[in-house]
Amino acid sequence: MPPKLRGTLSKSLSQIQDSPSSSSSVFYCPSCSTWRRSLSSRRTRLQLPQQQHQQQSWASLQRSGIATTSVVHTRHIPPRLKDLHEALNRVKDVAPEQVNLSRLQLALRGLESEKPVVRVAVLGLNDATAARRLVRLLLADPLNSRESWEDALDAYGEDTERGLLIRYGEVSETIPNDLLPTISVPSPILKKGNLEILVTTLGAESAGVADATQSHPFTADTFLVPTVTIRTSHSGRHNMVRYPVHRSIVCGSGVDGFLAYSGLMARSDLKKEAVSVFGAIELAVTEPQKYDGRVAFVDIDKADEALATFRESVQNASLYERGWNSSGVQPVVDWLSSLRAEEGTLDPSLRTLITSLLDAAEAGAAAAEKRKLLEQESGAVSWETRDMLERSVSEWAERGHTELRSSLEEGFASKPWRGLAWWKLFWHVDDVGMITSEILDRKYLRQAEKEVIWTAGRFQQAGLTDATPMQEEQTSWPAQIATSRRRLMETTVPSLQALAQRLVLFSMSTTTLTSALSALTYVSLPAATIYETCTMA
Repeated sequence: MPPKLRGTLSKSLSQIQDSPSSSSSVFYCPSCSTWRRSLSSRRTRLQLPQQQHQQQSWASLQRSGIATTSVVHTRHIPPRLKDLHEALNRVKDVAPEQVNLSRLQLALRGLESEKPVVRVAVLGLNDATAARRLVRLLLADPLNSRESWEDALDAYGEDTERGLLIRYGEVSETIPNDLLPTISVPSPILKKGNLEILVTTLGAESAGVADATQSHPFTADTFLVPTVTIRTSHSGRHNMVRYPVHRSIVCGSGVDGFLAYSGLMARSDLKKEAVSVFGAIELAVTEPQKYDGRVAFVDIDKADEALATFRESVQNASLYERGWNSSGVQPVVDWLSSLRAEEGTLDPSLRTLITSLLDAAEAGAAAAEKRKLLEQESGAVSWETRDMLERSVSEWAERGHTELRSSLEEGFASKPWRGLAWWKLFWHVDDVGMITSEILDRKYLRQAEKEVIWTAGRFQQAGLTDATPMQEEQTSWPAQIATSRRRLMETTVPSLQALAQRLVLFSMSTTTLTSALSALTYVSLPAATIYETCTMA
């Protein structure tokens, strides 16, 4: 990652704090590519009896939904966020393998609006029942009787594999979405914080404590990039889709859920994303242990009972306040309310997301650079090793010359070779080739041939030899000595054998001719003595 990129992003983040924010009546939805306008008319609150609201069903809610008009709009980036958007967009081109591209895309879409939508995931451990009940309590308006979206949320509990996206809307309705079932809820919490809530599960296959290994800790992507099941429209098949969020609430039930959450967090390496993960455990505990900053123990049944009591009559406000505060749900509400950003500043959830992406890109680039440096260092040979190998080659050559001289002298001074004296050559002329081959085979650089194999192995271990694959007929060490020995046996030994035979033939022919000449002289010259004729021979 280039060093100037992080500086540019940090400068852009600091400039955003002092720049004024622009207001707009249009908000951008990060989960799709369309702009939606807020409905101009406010929903008229109808004071109907509670029995009439409970008779509404999920099917009637779908029929009464108001169609949302989507407008195709080009990308508009606020001027104060343009530099940051461009700098962050370069990360996708510079370090695509070091960052999570889905989270990077979420950050880029958040920078395309003055008031970005903050997406919060409520993840149920293996079961979304406690998660959807907690979401209903967080979004329910105690001043109204039970509303239609609450029935829709209960109906969603029958299909826990698919996620449910909850957005703010003036009217409770279903929003057409090919990816996720989506409903709009007129909740003050969603409106003030500009929040979206994704309700899904964190299955045992991804968060199981017993099956996970200590050597591979969980990262922030486990909680902030949950997986949802998407059903295709035509084939009916299911696809797994990664759905990034800014914050997450992990919801468990009972002691088993608390143990699973504790083991999961113990094996997680969240780094700076620890503030983005909150735990809500459905477990009745004593009051001092309700909340510790990162985990809240909630009693959903008590909170539901308190909400129902207040809806029956406003006179039960004291009972509602007592039951609601003792249930432990209020810390979760406060945590959601703390996600709101001040006017003219960058949203804290978006800032945390961008910082996490930069840290991941920087750490990934540093790890890649370190890995590349280690590969280069492992492939290079130090000068000390090179000098040592050069000295070993020089010493081997010196020992080879000494061995060649002494071994050949010893071989040619042996008894079989001395048996080839000129006057004994008549009886051993056929043994010249055999004796010479035996001397070459036993005395020609035998020790040097063994040492060159060791020296070649040291060169190969140091990485100084050619790494190309060798053919099957080739040996793994230098074979020059064996080749020269074989060449001597094939060329010099036959020549030496032929020379010995020629010498024997020349000696025999010369001796025969001189003997015949001496005999002829002795016969033709009667005055010549035998001594004189033998002198001629």
